This record gives sequence, C-alpha cells and structure tokens, in this order.
Amino acid sequence: MSKLFSGNSFFLKHNASYAIAMIVSALIISFIDSQLPLGVSIGEAYAILVLIGIMSKDNRMVAVGAIVGTVLTLEGFYISEGSVALWIVWTNRLLAIFIIWVVAIFAFAQIRFLEEQKESEKIIKAYELLQEETTYSKVLKEIAILSNSSDPVEDALKQSMQKICEFTGWPVAHIYISHTGEDLLNSSKLWVLKDWDLFKEFKETTESMDFRPGVGLPGRVLLSKKVELIKDLSKDSNFPRARIALGNGLKSGFAFPVLIGRRIIAVMEFYSMDMLEEDSKLIDFTETLGFLLGRPFERDHAGLRKEEYENHLRRLYIRMKAVRDEEDSQTDTQQRTADNIHDKLR
Repeated sequence: MSKLFSGNSFFLKHNASYAIAMIVSALIISFIDSQLPLGVSIGEAYAILVLIGIMSKDNRMVAVGAIVGTVLTLEGFYISEGSVALWIVWTNRLLAIFIIWVVAIFAFAQIRFLEEQKESEKIIKAYELLQEETTYSKVLKEIAILSNSSDPVEDALKQSMQKICEFTGWPVAHIYISHTGEDLLNSSKLWVLKDWDLFKEFKETTESMDFRPGVGLPGRVLLSKKVELIKDLSKDSNFPRARIALGNGLKSGFAFPVLIGRRIIAVMEFYSMDMLEEDSKLIDFTETLGFLLGRPFERDHAGLRKEEYENHLRRLYIRMKAVRDEEDSQTDTQQRTADNIHDKLR
C-alpha cells in the first residue's frame, strides 16, 4: 500500500504542470464548444490534451487526455444549442472522438519508441563502459606482465609508459627517479614522445631540472604521495616549465607515484594536448599501476643485494680455504717433526 501511495504521489508531482495545462486547455475548448451551434463540433481540438500527454512522456497522461477529451466532446451535445439533424450532430461528435483516439494511439506508439530508444542508449552506454573496463583490465594485465618479467628496469618502464600513452592518447611520458635518502627527483632520461622534434625543447629543459617536494608537477606527487593533475598548465603558478610546455602545445599534466611499499622511488608524468578533467577511474587505475611499476625497482634492488651477498660468500670461502691450507701446512710440518724424532730414537 505504501509503495502504491508513493508511486501515485510521484506521478502527481512529476506531471502536475502537465495536468494544469490539460485542465486549462480543456476548459477553454469546452467553453468555445458550448458557444457554437450543436451541429458544429470542435471536439477534434481536445486532441491537444493528448499532445500534452506526449510532452509528459507518460502513457497515463495520454490516456487521461484522451478520456477527458472524449467525455467533454460528448458533453458538448447537451450544452450546445440544437438546430441541426441529430445524425449530423452525432457524426461530427463521433468523428471528433475518433480523431482524439487516433492521436492517442500514435502518442502511445511515440512514447514506446522513446522508451525503447532510451533503453537502447542505456545498452549502448553499458556496452561502452564494459569495453572501457575491458581495456583498463587489458592494459593493467599487460603492465603487470612487464613488471614481473626479467627485462631490465629501463625496458619495463619504457614499455609501460608506451602502453599508457597508447591507451590514453597522451603524447608525452617521462619518469623521474627518487634517490634513496634524498627528497629530490632527477630525470631518468627515459621518454615516450609522439613527436621527438616537436617536444625536443621540453625534453631538454626537463632533463636539466631537479624537483624537490612541492615544486612543479613531480614535486607535488613527491609531497602528497598520490596522483596529481594540472587541468590547465597556463593557469598554474607552480609549474616551472609552463612557457615551454605551452609553446609545444601541451595543455594539461598528469603524474602518479611509483612505490615500493609506502616509499616513492619514482614519479611518472604525462602531458596532454587536450584539457584533462578529473577521472576517478583513471586515478584508481594509475594508483594500481604505481604499485605494479614498483616491482621492477624492487626486483632490481633485490638483485643488487643478492650480488653483494654472493660476493660476501665468495670472499668468505676464499678466506676459509686459506685458513684450511695454512692448517694443513702446519699439520704436515708437525708430522715431519714427529717422524724425525722417532727415527732418532730408533
């Protein structure tokens, strides 16, 4: 019962303006009809009520308009002055009612078409979202494979940047490296550029600059430890490379941290020639990438520790071998001394 009441209240609230328009139109038409001779019917004008129902995009409003128009057309028979043969009167009235319901049938068909079109648009949108999700998953999977491969760190990072650029359409990608124990980002000189000649000046300027926390786009990431977006480079006062970037046609910047645990070891930055808007899905996607791309660095660091450990073991083995050789040498000397004493005693 509460659901029914709720549905009816929503119907009344949503269609209140259309209902008022129907009432006003019906009163005007009814008044004009009452002033005309009985043989003259303007009942066709009540089709306006049906058209108002179409505007509401509600079948119930169309039905209400058709029923009200029918009732008022019949009512006109009793309130108009009679001076014409009844068969003419009834022919006019029935013809008006017929027109009202023909318009109503077309109105029902139109609303159904609009609903089907709306459903079709929803399906298309759902399909597009599914395709987008599939693409995100595909890129994520490809970068995960690169991150866990045995390729050198530089190759894994460059291929990952290339895939991100292909996915987003961004023409510029670059990565900064954070050195252990220092709050400073240096250029890795690893780039993905759509046009190497066009972005040559931006590349050279970037490679000559280091960034501390809070300074420029990469410095913001180093400070916040999260994704940073500059929607409009021309309006950002904290972007030292703005003049050159704008001169090269770049309009927006996007960067995210590459992490091992909670420690930032690199910052990957991208630039677009279009204005970027904040996209929560893209932010979540790149945050995940930040952890994935930390794997090559982690693996590389682990490799260095392993090499150092192996060198330590190698040095330890050499020392142990030297000690054993010395002990063997001492044992041989002692044995020879004992033999000499034994021979003399004999």
